[in-house]
Amino acid sequence: MSAGEWRRDAGCVDSDPETFFPVSYRREHLVRPARRICGRCRVRAACLADVMATEDPARRWGVYGGTTPDERAALHRAGLTIAPASTLGGGVA
Repeated sequence: MSAGEWRRDAGCVDSDPETFFPVSYRREHLVRPARRICGRCRVRAACLADVMATEDPARRWGVYGGTTPDERAALHRAGLTIAPASTLGGGVA
């Protein structure tokens, strides 16, 4: 699967984009609908790898791969390395 090709198989492809950009990421009840969709997504790992590789650390927005901006910042600070989306295939890590 080439970089970005995973998007066509994303569980969120037919979802309202606003679901993934709640007014507060610190209120779990607002994030839960996006997490539910991400939790069933077969390309969740590729989504997370893509956002971790391309997101501007100073401007983290949205729920990607089931994670909030604060959670991705913590992963970044911890030095987590995620394989590029092109090597992940369709499965969830």
